[in-house]
Amino acid sequence: MNRRWQRLLRALGWPGLAGVAALVLAAAALLLGQRWDAQAVALQAEARQLRARAAPMVAAAAVPISVQQWQAALPPATERQQRLADLLELSIRLDLNGARTEHRLSTSEGLERLRVTMPVTGSYAQVRRFIGAALEHDPALSLDSIKLRRVSPMAAEVDAELQWSLHGRAAP
Repeated sequence: MNRRWQRLLRALGWPGLAGVAALVLAAAALLLGQRWDAQAVALQAEARQLRARAAPMVAAAAVPISVQQWQAALPPATERQQRLADLLELSIRLDLNGARTEHRLSTSEGLERLRVTMPVTGSYAQVRRFIGAALEHDPALSLDSIKLRRVSPMAAEVDAELQWSLHGRAAP
């Protein structure tokens, strides 16, 4: 058996062996390609099913509400200070070092907006957790902008400037 392989090797030479190897690789690629095509078809069918299940939820969410309903769902102006304190306390609980915060209140047509500029320093993960927790805690809070800076590329902490808006109903 060993002599047969040696004779075959001599007869084919290196170019022949490279050709045989290319044929084997092409056959393997063909088999894998067929398997991948079958997986793609199955994933497309699953995606269609998920879209069909999600369609009623999307339609329900698209039901428009009136401006009055939206405004009535906002927290009253009397809760503004507590909501601001909750936001600041959350940053402290998540161990974010903050310098000073700036607040600016504006009212228009029965609505109020307290803009809060909050510089904080911490790890990127801490900043992300803070943003997620704050938005989850107060549904009438929005993150208007975020600026991230690292002192150096190797620094573990980021300096973040967060601009929030606490939306609410203005006092009558």
